[in-house]
This record gives sequence, structure tokens and C-alpha cells, in this order.
Amino acid sequence: MSWADLEALTIGRTRADGSVVLVARDSRPAAELVASKAISTIVAIGRIVAGRWAIAHRHGGRGVMVYAHAAPPPFLIEAVTAAGGVVYDGSTERVSAAPLAATIQLDAAFVDLATAVRRRLGAKTFGAALDVLESALRRRPIVRDDPTASWIAALELVALAGELVREHRLGRWVEAPGERFPLALDLGNSTLFLGKLALAIVTTGEGTMHSLDGLARHVADTAPLGRPMPMLVPRTLVSLERLSWTPLLPADVPQEDLPAVSWVEDLGGGHVEYPVGRGAPTPELIARGLRNLAAVPVELHEERLGEHRMVAVADHVFAAEKLLDPATMRLVAERLTAASALLVAIPTRSLLLAIDAMTAMTDDALMSAFVRGAERMHRGAGERDRITPQVIVYHDDRPLGRVERTPA
Repeated sequence: MSWADLEALTIGRTRADGSVVLVARDSRPAAELVASKAISTIVAIGRIVAGRWAIAHRHGGRGVMVYAHAAPPPFLIEAVTAAGGVVYDGSTERVSAAPLAATIQLDAAFVDLATAVRRRLGAKTFGAALDVLESALRRRPIVRDDPTASWIAALELVALAGELVREHRLGRWVEAPGERFPLALDLGNSTLFLGKLALAIVTTGEGTMHSLDGLARHVADTAPLGRPMPMLVPRTLVSLERLSWTPLLPADVPQEDLPAVSWVEDLGGGHVEYPVGRGAPTPELIARGLRNLAAVPVELHEERLGEHRMVAVADHVFAAEKLLDPATMRLVAERLTAASALLVAIPTRSLLLAIDAMTAMTDDALMSAFVRGAERMHRGAGERDRITPQVIVYHDDRPLGRVERTPA
């Protein structure tokens, strides 16, 4: 079994409850893993994603994905944990307490891998490095019975092509369960599956990854512009450097762990485009976006949290963003007996929850239930749907602060 083969999994054992243990083995020395950290991170996450899909579709959804390594370095444990698996060192199952999101780790790893390949090939650009690598593979494709070399070459092609695309489009690496190459580049309104072409080039020498770069440019050039809208974007999932964004709270409030407000193009049907390289949003753009948000119809639902009322705005792509719409938030306050201030949770996409702040400040049970509930919903959501477990203080028609959480 090759450590680099994203399909190489074995059934370790069946537990007493009937659940299966799928194992991805890696026998390389720890020093070798550290020396190839970028590609080792990508492979580990990819193998865990492939294993989770196999558990879901071939083993009735009952099982655990294990990455076996005798002396796992910390980065490997973090990568495997973020992807939904555990590391087994021969005696103990190990997980990372608070790993970075898998997509963040993949983004960094693919950049590092592409940069290392470009330097190794002596190329000045990612495009030039891609030409050199493809030319070498056309002259001498890799034989199919060498899975390690095949997968490494495919990963290098994918990394170079991905960075070439991301020179023109904002993209982030995400899981692609069920694909032979279980990772894809999410461009916002489209997704590029680079692995299939890369594997074909490696084994046949035919084709070029530049065709995908051209497709991405075509999509960018021809995609119809939608309406400007604000979207709450977790800082842990995207890089904000090239986006048009504003902070959610006033500048004097710590908010490194809070989402930012990204000003996106809503293309309809749940699809948004993240414009790249436009700089800070203009006052005119912000005003248009807020007008568009105000025009989005939503329904308010009253729920009970213990003995108290809670109002939910749900079931719409921009439900959480209604935090930025004073008219909607006034209606929320009226449902809460004309509350003068609100505590608002936006744990996941398409959901906003609110309670009366003054009541919560004097009722520890209500406050705890609301805060812990937001944390639980955030943990239970898929990575792409999470926004924040933090609770926001809303007053004077705007989000003003945050509730400092205390240990349970």
C-alpha cells in the first residue's frame, strides 16, 4: 500500500457494535513526513475524505476513519482531525484539540507544494512550471504500477494548475467526496475538479491542465453579474486579502474570531461570486448591498427557549445576514416584547436566532442555554455552512459587541 495513494484503504476491524474501522497506513519515518509537509497534508486529508465517503456509502454510515503512523508529527494529527479522522500510533488514538479548518490547511499546503515544484523546476511562474512538468510527462508518462510516483505527479499538476487559476479567481480547496481525487477547487459559482485530468496526463501524457485555467478565465469573463449583497464570511475559511469586505463590529471590538462582511455578487439559486481585487467596498456599493438585503423577504418564527421567547430567521440564503438589516431586526425586537437590545446567534448559514438581551443578562440559565446552543449548532454544521459560535450584542439598529464566553 502506497502512502500517496488516495484510494489505498484497508478494513482494520469491525467493532462490537458492527461499525467498521477503515485504515490508511503510512510507514514513512516522521522526518520524511516533515520534509514533505505540504504533500503529506494533502494526502492525509484526501485519504480521510475518501474513507469517510466509503463508510457512508459502503458500510451504512457506521465507522471511523483511522490514519495509522507510528510517530505522527503534530501537523499530521491536525490535518487528519480536521478532515474527520483519528490518528493511531499503535497504542493510542490521537486527535488535535482545535485544528484549523481542513480547507485552510489545504489552501496553505497547495500553495506550498506549487511553490516548491516551481522552484525545483527553475520556473519563474506557475504557468511556466506547469509547461515544464507536462512536457516531461508527455515524453515519459508514469507507468500505472507505480502508484506513489503517479499520485505525487498528479498532486503537483493539480497544485500548479490551482495556483494558476487562483491568480485570476478567488478559489478555495474543498472536499469532493466520491471522486477518485477527492478534493476540488471551489470558485464560488463553479467548482473545478482538477484531479481527473491530472491523473490522465500522468498516465497517458495527453492533455493539459491549462484547459482548466482557460475554463476558469472564461467563467470569470462571461459570468453575469448579480446583485451586490453582504455575506458573513468566517475568517477561518477564506483569505480576506483579495476580497471586498468590512468588519462586522466597530473597530475597537476584538473580532479576529468573528466573521467579516464580504460584499459579494448574488447570482441567484444560492450561488454567489466573490469579486477579487476590487479593494475596499465603496459607500455606494455598501448602500446598494444593504438595499438589496432589505428587499429579501423572510419569515420570523417564534420558538421557546425554556420559559422564554426566541425568534428565528431561517430558510433563506441570506437569513444570517439579516443581522445587517435594521428593519428586520426591529421586527425581531417587537416579537420579543419590544426588546431594547438583542442577543443574536448566527451559528450557521441561513439561520439567525435572537433573544431579549436584558432578560438574558439577568437569567443565567437563559444565557447559558442560548450560548451553548449556538456553539452546538455551529459544531454540528458542515464546514461550508458554519459562520460563528459567538453571540453578538445588537443595539441601536446595529451589531455593537459580543458576549464573552466562559468555560463550561
